[in-house]
Amino acid sequence: MSRSFTRRRRNRRSFFGIFFRYIFYSAVCLGVGVVCVLLYFSNGLPDLQNLKTEIRNPAVTIQTYDGKIIGSYGDLYEDVISVSELPKHVIAAFMAVEDKRFFQHFGIDFIGFTRAAYRNYISGKVVQGGSTITQQLAKNILIGEGVVTHYDRSISRKIKELLLAMWLEYKFTKSDILMMYLNRVYFGAGTYGIDAASRKYFNKSAKDLSIFESAILAGLLKAPSKYSPSNHPNYAHERAMIVLKAMEEQGFIKNAEDIEKQQAKAAFDYDNKTKQGYMYFCDYVYEQAKKILGDIENDIVIVTTFNEDMQKSAEEAVEFYLKTEGGNYKFSQVSFICMSRDGAVLATIGGANYTTTQFNRATQAVRLPGSAFKLFVYGAALEYGYQLGDMIPDTPVSVAGWTPANYKWRSRGHISVLDGFTYSVNSVSIRLAQAIGLHRIANFAKKLGIYDVSTTDLSIALGTTPVTLKDLTSAYTSFMDGMPIWSYCITEIRTKDGKILFQRKKEKIKPILDRELLRNCRSMLHSVVQNGTGRAAKVNSSVYAKSGTNGSSDAWFVGFYDPEKNRESGFSFGVWIGNDTNHTPMTPNSTGGRIPARIIAHFLKNLLNPTRSESITEIDSQSESTKKSNHKGLGTMLRDI
Repeated sequence: MSRSFTRRRRNRRSFFGIFFRYIFYSAVCLGVGVVCVLLYFSNGLPDLQNLKTEIRNPAVTIQTYDGKIIGSYGDLYEDVISVSELPKHVIAAFMAVEDKRFFQHFGIDFIGFTRAAYRNYISGKVVQGGSTITQQLAKNILIGEGVVTHYDRSISRKIKELLLAMWLEYKFTKSDILMMYLNRVYFGAGTYGIDAASRKYFNKSAKDLSIFESAILAGLLKAPSKYSPSNHPNYAHERAMIVLKAMEEQGFIKNAEDIEKQQAKAAFDYDNKTKQGYMYFCDYVYEQAKKILGDIENDIVIVTTFNEDMQKSAEEAVEFYLKTEGGNYKFSQVSFICMSRDGAVLATIGGANYTTTQFNRATQAVRLPGSAFKLFVYGAALEYGYQLGDMIPDTPVSVAGWTPANYKWRSRGHISVLDGFTYSVNSVSIRLAQAIGLHRIANFAKKLGIYDVSTTDLSIALGTTPVTLKDLTSAYTSFMDGMPIWSYCITEIRTKDGKILFQRKKEKIKPILDRELLRNCRSMLHSVVQNGTGRAAKVNSSVYAKSGTNGSSDAWFVGFYDPEKNRESGFSFGVWIGNDTNHTPMTPNSTGGRIPARIIAHFLKNLLNPTRSESITEIDSQSESTKKSNHKGLGTMLRDI
């Protein structure tokens, strides 16, 4: 063997030795690097010991006295449900659109990831995700534990997500992972977990979900707001069909079209769409609950005073006049509130559109009540010693250059106190205020719950004291029985396991209005509806109210319904219309006796006979016998309020 051949063999062995040593050292370095990266990013990952039980924050469920859920806050709200308790088609629906190879991968689906990356590349934008159910659970845990935020798109967050996904696959079974995922995932409207979503959208346990209902919930995850079956049933239906088609393609079901025909109608028949007014009411209840309890640390159930029939009647009346007269009178907002004779808030509407603005114009907006405040002026005058038949000059008044006009009133020289209130004559109100003193008006209003009344500005006689609709209606409620009224909306708060945290107790209170004063004030309010500025609300003889107008900015109608033969069915009401800013005034004829009074008439008409659809003009032209018949029907319908 020649030296050159031996040399070539040594060089060849030397080359391969160096190459393999390089590969070996590189692999070692890479492995060490990977271990270091894993150790670095695993630092701070959440403890997985309690994941199967600690899956949601305290929930607040708001319901009527008979147990119907009308609203919810927090992370809602049912017990953890296991995978074995769910129908197979529920699991199939989620796997079909979220992770069809869930049982084949170890937390990361490289095939799905590659496919999604390719489709996103050729589309030039993100059109498909590659995250597995395990990765989605991992992301949910990281966000829930505060390790990352919703807006974190960093490489660090993705690495932590992948590490946690693999650790979840190592530590738990596939069934455990599915259980944690389905009980944590967000379904919109503050609802977390499959059973909570099922009860919210379909009023049933997740154990009883149909195939189409399962498809709706699985489709929700892509965009919970957009595909909500309550708010956007058409979009929800379209998305559910996509899920069903995916289930059919993957062999979970046989015919998507047949299932849609058989089950879609039933899925959408349960109307749990939260009305705008419901949400205004629920927001108010939630804030009151926080004032009562402070920090909410446990799942709680709040039992409220809400009356669904009244709410629906009010919403129908408000919607009708917004659509038919909003443009004519140039108002864009309406607020409404209704209370029982002891101050329980039965229904409320805080504005024209809750989705546009959650500001509650019934409980939060402070506006000028105009002539609706005159009840306190006249009430104070009667308390001082005036009588309804006393004659007062009705000619215009001039005070230091201030000469308010009488709206559409021809002076007669002198009119009675009763007529001055009935026809809302400004000069009479001002003269009464001058005669008794502003401090008496302020004191009278204060004991009825209206504070901050000026004792130096005579314009308060015409309603320049800012009030909320809730407080003004509460004050008017006192004139039903002469009792002080503190409005309330909660009767009980309890934990989910039944422990009572708060329960409203009926207190013994004394009247604040004596019998003669109460009778005279009621006579004035009754005369307004029967003969004066509130005639548009004269549906029968049981309506007592006062209109109020503040220029072209605010129009009010506040009062109560109090039938003699069935007084327990009585309730108070208040309506305000206007715009959110004074830069957009209503038309000059937008008085409280027009649209607000008609809204109340329409509202009462709905309660009198909810199946009828006659116009307000038809109600106004009813005969006395018909009105008496309708009055009896309303009393019967409201007996349980």
